Amino acid sequence: MFKINIEKKVFNKNIILEKFNLHIEKKEFISIIGPSGCGKSTILKILASLDEDYIGLVEYKKTKIINNIGFIFQDSRLLPWLSVLDNILLVTKNEKKSEIIFLLKNLGLEDYIYSYIKELSGGMKRRVSIIRAFINKPEVLFLDEPFVSLDYPNAQNLRELILNFYQEYSPIIILVTHNLEEALVLSNRIIFLSCKPTKIIYEYKNNRTFDEKLNNLKKEKILSKYPKILSGIL
Repeated sequence: MFKINIEKKVFNKNIILEKFNLHIEKKEFISIIGPSGCGKSTILKILASLDEDYIGLVEYKKTKIINNIGFIFQDSRLLPWLSVLDNILLVTKNEKKSEIIFLLKNLGLEDYIYSYIKELSGGMKRRVSIIRAFINKPEVLFLDEPFVSLDYPNAQNLRELILNFYQEYSPIIILVTHNLEEALVLSNRIIFLSCKPTKIIYEYKNNRTFDEKLNNLKKEKILSKYPKILSGIL
């Protein structure tokens, strides 16, 4: 499905990515983990065709364009001068007002459908962002550390929400995270990156589970074998 061969990505004369090669299959949930500043967000932008200034080739279904994508950023990116409902309607390909209202009610936002963004908590904003990302049933969904500013209960609830949508719509999902526990809960493959110039140094095939004890064992096993891997060193 996704064939990624980035020979080189340069920014301000610094090599950010080098020999970054990855294949992603249909319905895969991929997590990308690497040290701060190594270029994880840059990878997402390249895959989403938001950055085309690189040497190499990225193909999706043998073309360079994905017709239907979703993107959830670290912040909500909601427009404060629009209501919750209008923020979602703004991105829909077809007007699906009844479906949006159903989803908002189903996620406990029935009292905020016509509210402005300033009236929402951080967790509520993130739920609206998730609905907005999934409303067009994207083929590929990009997640750029979407839970980073949330407390544990809110983050855990939204992780479950992401998985529920994933199981219903079956997109490819590519998540950038610093959180190995999060990657173990959500993804079926984890890609570990080096320091700059960034390349893939390890791939871990994972059977996702919400069993905290099992995930701790997985984490301990990875880190005992590769103690510096979160710093980009194998």
